[in-house]
Amino acid sequence: MTIGTILRATIPALALAFTMSAAGTAQAATKKAPDSKAKTHHVAHAAALPGYKTLGAAKAACHGTVVWHATGSKVFHGEKSKYFGKTKRGAYVCEKVALEHHLHASKY
Repeated sequence: MTIGTILRATIPALALAFTMSAAGTAQAATKKAPDSKAKTHHVAHAAALPGYKTLGAAKAACHGTVVWHATGSKVFHGEKSKYFGKTKRGAYVCEKVALEHHLHASKY
């Protein structure tokens, strides 16, 4: 075998491998952009909901009904609910603010 024969067989294979790897990289970059944008929007929206640690602080700040927001979900509980102030993680919020942040009332 001569060097010319080896090069003629190797160069097309290397060109094909390079083309395939470049195409895969372009697709991966395209897929990541929408996901990161959606996560940023969700985090910013969730952080905007003000909550209070005590019922008294919430009643002093709210000009209406106070509800219990079970953080980590899109649910709030009214004062007559058995879960009002009782879930593992949550905060007291104004009902008007909870509705503005697209939370919904609990069924229980």
